[in-house]
Amino acid sequence: MAPFKVALLINSKLEGAGQSAIYRALMGAQELRKAGDDVVIVFDGAGSTAAAEMAQSGHRFHALFTDVLPAVRGVCRFCAKSYGVLDAVQAAGLHLLEDDRGHASLRALLLEGRQIITF
Repeated sequence: MAPFKVALLINSKLEGAGQSAIYRALMGAQELRKAGDDVVIVFDGAGSTAAAEMAQSGHRFHALFTDVLPAVRGVCRFCAKSYGVLDAVQAAGLHLLEDDRGHASLRALLLEGRQIITF
């Protein structure tokens, strides 16, 4: 069986049900990577705040985030700016995505043949 091509699109904040959604997304990324699948993670919308928070060494998801960091394609620039975390995302060294009018492109992921799963 050929490896899966997957994009995990994280739109949730690390609040309420968003915490478990993001945790599940990161655990899913680990599972897919371990199986040899081609997985990328994109932080979009409110998810930009989650990326900024998890990049901090004191955050409880930091070790998990660091483990899947090679799969992180980046963070939507427009959203990071809108949510006030652009400086934190840049300081963390996370790539900013702006290929669709300043936003992360969903079409680019589809053109790569990726199945998009949202969290």
